[in-house]
Amino acid sequence: MLTIVMGAVAGEFLVELAERLAVPCDPAPIHAILERACGGQLNSRRPDGRRASTLTTSGIPFEASVSGGCGELAPALRYVTETATQENEFASRVSAQLAAIPDLVAWLPNGDESVSDMLRSFVATLYPDPAEVPARHRFATWLGVVHHAGAPNRAARLKVYGNLKLVPGALHRLCELWPGFVGLVSVPEGEKLIKPVGAAIEVDALGNVNHKVYLRARHHDVGVPMKLVRYFGDAAWEVLSELVRCGVDAAELHEHDFMVCCARSTGAPEFGLYLAPRQDDELTRIVRELASRHHGTTHGVDALPRAADACGATWRYSLVGMGFSADRGIDKLNVYGIPAWSAA
Repeated sequence: MLTIVMGAVAGEFLVELAERLAVPCDPAPIHAILERACGGQLNSRRPDGRRASTLTTSGIPFEASVSGGCGELAPALRYVTETATQENEFASRVSAQLAAIPDLVAWLPNGDESVSDMLRSFVATLYPDPAEVPARHRFATWLGVVHHAGAPNRAARLKVYGNLKLVPGALHRLCELWPGFVGLVSVPEGEKLIKPVGAAIEVDALGNVNHKVYLRARHHDVGVPMKLVRYFGDAAWEVLSELVRCGVDAAELHEHDFMVCCARSTGAPEFGLYLAPRQDDELTRIVRELASRHHGTTHGVDALPRAADACGATWRYSLVGMGFSADRGIDKLNVYGIPAWSAA
């Protein structure tokens, strides 16, 4: 049976989560922004029974997260979603996603036409002719939104994610238009185990722009941890070591999915490493240990499943990510997860 999940249901989850995280945001903008970003529907399956979105393993185009680091939990509400997942044609999805961008930019305190044009240009650079991309490809763009106390009636940050694998030369085209992407990928072009798969451009409430490239490691290859350390040095070694200290079996590290994020705003590039659990793994124990060490509390990671339960949903942690800087070591912990509503 196809479970129909409307944006309003997930909006209630976000409002509940905001209260538990003590993020003083007006519920009305939370509902309105999510509704526009997801197009009003968060079905996990298309009418043909296939996954609606590749954002999550369940197919639901919605993932929430908490963040923090250096002993503090960030008081922010964070989520990623996708619109037009019920559209069959790739070009139709891109068109709908482009149409959503100006409406979402309007919620930024300094959002204007130039910001909207930049984000839409990012998408157009990835897919110069969306009609040429076969319909079977699902991932065109995802939309990330952050709310925090500094902008209680607005969006504090907006991010657009895109796919680097569909149209040849995508990363090169991004680098030609935005110097912020230049030099973010330190992996050789012919590397087989770790490859660039996605990019994102992010704008915050002050108009600052962040550029990100995501690289995925090959699943189940014993050489992946070694290659991560070879290309990303102490940063990768420290994050991998921290995962082991917090409960991941060192001998089984390669059996997990890893993703690297290389980012640049106005300063030096930043490094992040993300781990996804295996299909039957439960991340709760590891997540709580990491949160105790890097958020200084488990309150944030506990708020996620508790908010889901309060809204009639189950919860699964889907991803943990840590950022590393030379000055402060591991200075960021992001924890992601997915609420799921079953059919009545």
